[in-house]
Amino acid sequence: MAISNVKNRYKNRAKEVGSVFLLKPSDALNFIEECVASGLKLEGVEGFSITEEGAYQPHQEHSNDISDAACNQREFVEETKKFISERIGTGIWFEVVFSEHRNA
Repeated sequence: MAISNVKNRYKNRAKEVGSVFLLKPSDALNFIEECVASGLKLEGVEGFSITEEGAYQPHQEHSNDISDAACNQREFVEETKKFISERIGTGIWFEVVFSEHRNA
């Protein structure tokens, strides 16, 4: 399944600006589960705050990337889910990045 098929199911709950597709933490967790179940490879997440004026501000401290991790894909997925869960209630939204290539 392509990531676009999963994104379509979350469009009504996401904030979208250009190519940035942001999800609240609980939706990001479900999104990750669906993409992983489809065999897609998680590359990382980037955290954003949304200002009162509607601007999107990325926050490096609320982001992670598989290239920075010393673990396998399964461990990275679990680490990322924990990372997001720790930020529920903070107002941070997440861009979840998956590779279109199937996880081996």
